Amino acid sequence: MMRILFLLLIAILPVYLIGLYVYKHDNDKESKKLLSKLFAFGIISCIPAIILELLVGMFFDSEENMNLITLFFYVLIGIAFIEEICKWFFVYKISYNHHEFDHIYDAIVYCVFLGLGFALFENIFYILDGGLTIAFFRAVSAIPGHACFAVAMGNYLGLAKLAYFNKNYKLEKRNLFLSIIIPCCLHGLYDFCLLTENFCFLLLFLGIMIFIYIYGIKTVNKMAKVPNNFLTFDDSLRMFKYCPKCGTKSVGKYCIKCGNNLSSNN
Repeated sequence: MMRILFLLLIAILPVYLIGLYVYKHDNDKESKKLLSKLFAFGIISCIPAIILELLVGMFFDSEENMNLITLFFYVLIGIAFIEEICKWFFVYKISYNHHEFDHIYDAIVYCVFLGLGFALFENIFYILDGGLTIAFFRAVSAIPGHACFAVAMGNYLGLAKLAYFNKNYKLEKRNLFLSIIIPCCLHGLYDFCLLTENFCFLLLFLGIMIFIYIYGIKTVNKMAKVPNNFLTFDDSLRMFKYCPKCGTKSVGKYCIKCGNNLSSNN
């Protein structure tokens, strides 16, 4: 019994610490009710993901019998895409049109909390089956991995909402698409390199882990400092400007593509 409780503690602890880190960076805190709902639906999203993965798996051979090309497409479509689209669907339905969603960084908080719910459910089953070694490995790999995929999703989801408020619906659709495809590709590469069990790909896996760690932390720190509110624009700034960083034509104080502060560059 004590062993099970200890394993559960290890399963929960990284989820709690990452959630706390992302929440603390939010200058305008989201309601705990909304975040709890997102976390709960992160757990629920595992159900359709498991069903879809089993259905897609019927069209593929067992993993150990796949060549590298087949394994890559199986991981990308049968695992990464399914899991990320299930998470995206729920976070979009629950938060995209929610009245509290009024800052770019809010989307990162929403996606991370839902992603951590998904990761916790998955983590508990892996740890209870695999024991202490799996628990520590997933604490430094899979849990932060899911969080970083969620940061990428939230970053583009926030930029999509900003584009919507700037009435640039074409860019909104582009960023909505990127909010699915970017985390899907990161997730797919992560899983593929790990599942090959090949030394060279495992080295690449370590490189990917370092990259997504740096990307996740830098994106959280950067977007948390963007103080824009979608619902309040300065009328004196309601004119087209070109972002000096990415060249995108925008209105308002912040670039609708990269979030750069336009008023400080003019």
